[in-house]
Amino acid sequence: MVRKTALRLVLLATVGLGLASCQDEVMQASLGIKHLRPLSPEIVKLMNEKGMRKDDPILIRIFKEESTLEVWKRDKTGRYAFLKDYRICAWGGTVGPKIKQGDKQSPEGFYMVTPGRMNPNSAYYLSFDIGFPNAFDRVYGRTGTDIMVHGACSSAGCFAMTDAQVAEIYALARDALAGGQKAFQVQSFPFRMTAQNMAKHRNNPNMAFWRNIKKGYDHFEVSRLEPKVDVCDRRYVFDAQPKDPVASTFNPAAACPAYDVPQQIASLVAEKEKKDDEQYKIVVAELDEKDRASATAELERKLEKSKPPQPSMIASIFGNDAKTAAEPAMTPIPINAPVPRPAPGRVSAPQSVAVAMVQPVEAAPAPTRGGMMDRLFSFGSSSEPSPSASAAAAALAETPAPTGAVPVAAPVPAAKPIQAAAVARPAAEPITVTPVSAQAPAPAAAPASPSFWQKINPFGG
Repeated sequence: MVRKTALRLVLLATVGLGLASCQDEVMQASLGIKHLRPLSPEIVKLMNEKGMRKDDPILIRIFKEESTLEVWKRDKTGRYAFLKDYRICAWGGTVGPKIKQGDKQSPEGFYMVTPGRMNPNSAYYLSFDIGFPNAFDRVYGRTGTDIMVHGACSSAGCFAMTDAQVAEIYALARDALAGGQKAFQVQSFPFRMTAQNMAKHRNNPNMAFWRNIKKGYDHFEVSRLEPKVDVCDRRYVFDAQPKDPVASTFNPAAACPAYDVPQQIASLVAEKEKKDDEQYKIVVAELDEKDRASATAELERKLEKSKPPQPSMIASIFGNDAKTAAEPAMTPIPINAPVPRPAPGRVSAPQSVAVAMVQPVEAAPAPTRGGMMDRLFSFGSSSEPSPSASAAAAALAETPAPTGAVPVAAPVPAAKPIQAAAVARPAAEPITVTPVSAQAPAPAAAPASPSFWQKINPFGG
């Protein structure tokens, strides 16, 4: 009986402790103690599948152009393996390093996050300071503070995540630091340091800096170990082991001491760099060819645009005749020109003066073809001049000219006069002047051609 009572008391105490533990977690969540929230079951399951424990060290890589943050975690082999990536909400500026305070540029380089840089009381949900400026930044005089990975999905030079994302990243870092990791490394790159991306950005003024940090990228790629980072001679060096044990420190502003890189890592990095250089040259050649083709196409477009407009379809078919046909022909205008009187004693009978006028040859208008009935009963009338043309000729012939003057036709020049060959006359032939009144009268106008109804009905009506 006493034993049963004791078991009941133990059971009640256990249940009470369990309820108290649940209530504590609920209380912590309700009080906003978000930095103490445990990892989600999903991420714990993923770590178990990859052979990782929650307190194993982590490493973070950031790629700005791809807007990606990767979390790597050391597995049971002792090397780092990819765990999960997150889409960055926003990062500041463009590709390239941060230079000064207020430029709203997100940094690039290698940084270390210690436990003291974890900020559970961030105004942006949760955050941690990546440690800008580092030794490399300081030797170049770069300034800025409080460059964070934080929540709230808003950034002015930091790396902004959603609140849910930063909560998970913060928990992974917290557990790794609690497990004994003194600081975790953050590698921030402008883009994935592939040969294709390096070729695409080959003309960027930051290329020398990017080639330097690419060495650290390659060290991690070939070894899957966190590279040891030092700064000397104003550049990064990776996995460097000084040959002189006394010279165990690297001075960012001084020349690098003699050092070695582990042979295995050095060989793998050299092999990777060789392949990358070969691929880089191929991609650069392809990009240069595209640039030349684009420049040639642009030049041809500008030349085509600068050409004069092409002739119309009519002009291209009929040539210049289509243009000159629309131009006015030379029209003779009669003017009064005095004729010199003959010398005394040598008056001869009036003779006619032959005046040659050069006029453009006009094509005779084609006779108008009537209808079928007109052609059947025309009796040759199509060859007769039109009444209007005969009347105009008679009126011109009957116009009197002033005494002592001869009407001379003066041509009015048109845009393109048609030249006619001059007619030669004998030099010894005398020129006689005949008064206008003595000239032969113009022929009378021909009677108008009868109409179709007059032909078939001569009696009128």
